[in-house]
Amino acid sequence: VAGVFLPLSAAQSAVFTHIEGSADHATLESALNKVTAVKDALADANGPFTMVAPTDAAFTAALPELGIAAADAATLLDRADLGEILKYHVLSDTAKVNPLTAGDMTTVQGMTATVTVSTDTPPVTKVVGSNSDGVTISSSADVGTTNSEEHAVHVCTDRILLPKPVYQVASEATSTFSTLVAALDTAGLEDVKTGLGLQNGGALHTVFAPTNDAFAAYLAARGIDSDTLLADGELANIVKYHILAGKVMAADVATGEVDTLYGAAGKLSLVKGTSTVTVDG
Repeated sequence: VAGVFLPLSAAQSAVFTHIEGSADHATLESALNKVTAVKDALADANGPFTMVAPTDAAFTAALPELGIAAADAATLLDRADLGEILKYHVLSDTAKVNPLTAGDMTTVQGMTATVTVSTDTPPVTKVVGSNSDGVTISSSADVGTTNSEEHAVHVCTDRILLPKPVYQVASEATSTFSTLVAALDTAGLEDVKTGLGLQNGGALHTVFAPTNDAFAAYLAARGIDSDTLLADGELANIVKYHILAGKVMAADVATGEVDTLYGAAGKLSLVKGTSTVTVDG
């Protein structure tokens, strides 16, 4: 053959090469080598890419937010959600974005990050995820092949960018999920609430989240009010019955039974339709 075949993991990635050559990004390099699916996805042929690249100092600063002691810093690379965190640092766009402009941007992970640009001179650019303080962009660079700088890398040193966990998403949407949040805030559900936050060891979950209207219909059918529901000894099991271990996107749902956090006896029956998923206990 008149050429050399390269496995995807060896495909050219200017973004990874740039990170690999930086003395300040050893942890990010290790994380990408750990989650090869994300590293492989950054191949030039799949681009262009715009990436927020946290330094080693940024990873260290994020440890308390993730509930990780400094002595256990290495466990960050063993989290099941490491791939989700890495994908949240890559902005989804059809062209590189440099400089970053104010507004919401979709990430490769699927959730939105918000870019803010101050009116200071020079302006301060931040990307905001779960932490309202955001990450501060300290420098930016165009990177690429010899003939084309088609990607952008934006460096941050103060913390890493984290997607909002389930509990935070629900608590910020009070008009839709205030009853669910009130349930998670009750005594007896501390472990579930922690499991749906950032300090959960990286566990991934899928929640069939009942809206306020869904709870209202349930209360009406039982002839009780919300205070009675929140004092119900079975509330913890009811909530756990809505949660699956692991991340399951709607497109990946298959018809059949699945286990919930309620336990082996608490299976849900899922029916995949053309554009909907029906859940039946």
